[in-house]
Amino acid sequence: MYIVDERRKMILDDIISAGTVHVSELAKKYSVTYETIRKDLTYLEQKGLLVKSHGGATLKQGAIEHSFQVREKENTVYKKAIARKALEFIPANSSMIIGTGSSTFELANLLCLKSGYKIFTDSLPVASILIESDNQVFLFGGELRKKSSSVFGGWAVSMINGINVDLCFIGTDGFHNLSGPSTPSSSDAFIDKAIIAHSEKKYVLGDYSKFQRSSLFKICEWNEITALITNDIADKDRVNELSKQTKVITC
Repeated sequence: MYIVDERRKMILDDIISAGTVHVSELAKKYSVTYETIRKDLTYLEQKGLLVKSHGGATLKQGAIEHSFQVREKENTVYKKAIARKALEFIPANSSMIIGTGSSTFELANLLCLKSGYKIFTDSLPVASILIESDNQVFLFGGELRKKSSSVFGGWAVSMINGINVDLCFIGTDGFHNLSGPSTPSSSDAFIDKAIIAHSEKKYVLGDYSKFQRSSLFKICEWNEITALITNDIADKDRVNELSKQTKVITC
């Protein structure tokens, strides 16, 4: 039998992992009554972490920033497709910044098989995969940020300010509620703003689900970037609307 706080934390972990949970399944899993689970869900809803629905609950968008390890497993097939499309826009022997994120990590996996590029990054996973490649790789310095497995802070920004690259690729957590790509982290947004300012061409990688997802901190306006690369199954009306502000490339 779990104590109340422990059970509620585990229920929240279940919702973060699955996106949606059901009262009947939780009651069986934690060996408690339906009423107990409903009280747990009510408590978590009052904390602003979820939205109760008939017979269960769903994670509240933007309430929790998922770790890189969790995001890496979401919509993997679609992120790989975006990465393959992004690769088409990288000229030979060019310089670039690859920002933090799971879609950008998929791009790094493809660049690992290439050579001749100068690649800068604030992402530890990106740097780790590219260290095995025949590219020249630079990792910005700064304070380590666990959630995004990246670096941030004034030191990182000062290094970005000292370069100017041909192009950059950054991720986004969603933009349903904002007029530009966004992130749940103010520190990540600050780094991405600097990356965009020091890149000639700027690409945002965001799978189809980002059209329905909300986030907290806007990185930039859509007209500040070269293009958004997304999936062709993204909502057509939303794609058409966004195309009025920036180029949208689908795959």
